[in-house]
Amino acid sequence: MSMVWKLRAGCKVNLYLDIVGVREDGYHEIESLFYPLPAPCDILDVGLTRGQGLLLTCSAAALETEENILSRVYSGFAGATGFAPGVSVHLDKNIPMGAGLGGGSSDAAVFLSWLNARAGERALPKSELSRLALTLGADVPFFLGNEPAWVTGIGEKITPVSCDLTSYTVLVVCPEVHVDTKWAYKRWDEMFESARGRPRKELTPENSPIMSLCFTKPPKLWNGFEEVVFHEFPTLYEVKKHILNHFPDACVMSGSGSSFVALFSSPERAVRCAGDMRAEGHACYASSFGEPLVMDS
Repeated sequence: MSMVWKLRAGCKVNLYLDIVGVREDGYHEIESLFYPLPAPCDILDVGLTRGQGLLLTCSAAALETEENILSRVYSGFAGATGFAPGVSVHLDKNIPMGAGLGGGSSDAAVFLSWLNARAGERALPKSELSRLALTLGADVPFFLGNEPAWVTGIGEKITPVSCDLTSYTVLVVCPEVHVDTKWAYKRWDEMFESARGRPRKELTPENSPIMSLCFTKPPKLWNGFEEVVFHEFPTLYEVKKHILNHFPDACVMSGSGSSFVALFSSPERAVRCAGDMRAEGHACYASSFGEPLVMDS
């Protein structure tokens, strides 16, 4: 019986997100505080097969294409190293797509790490692996480290930080709304045309006054995409208002949406909020002390 590796790919939330400028090549530069969470998560069942090439299946059949990021991971790694074993991957997709949680990037990072761990002498050093990861997606390098970090540039500059949320129950609420990231950036450009070409703000993470706000009690969270997304998707604005009715210590949209992250110092309030969100048809995930929680509502 062949061995199968079960890989867990968690998600990330943005506790702070600002677009600080647009480069001449059209890429947006950001400053953001990324925080990894164990739930929701995707599961990759990975096995070795004879010959070479990747056999990819997925719980969402529409993702079984050569454009899937896992296919691009395999071909990119093979091209960079010459290591191209026969591999089968079944992706059990649980992280909602279009939710701003980085699910595809997380899948890519865990698969890339798995390939590198089995490449022997052809394995890439950390710096080269990060460069390859960036070609696959701006968030992929973050998931290689999978620790809280201040992320700047187009996502390639990662400064790990000591960010402790263990005193909170962290709730991720995922409405059934798909927000396309490319659309969100384009709409942001249209709403804030003056940002194009403006000098990029320089950020020193260790001394940033913005960063200090994220670590106050309670933390002050912010996302520059909210104005853009709420204008187009007013239902998401209503979801945030409903979450705030449960008095979280902080709540903010993650990424370009459509998910929200809420921090509760009161587990009881988190449970009540989760119950109400699920009653409204929104998926809800909770974690505490870095572990997923099963919340009965």
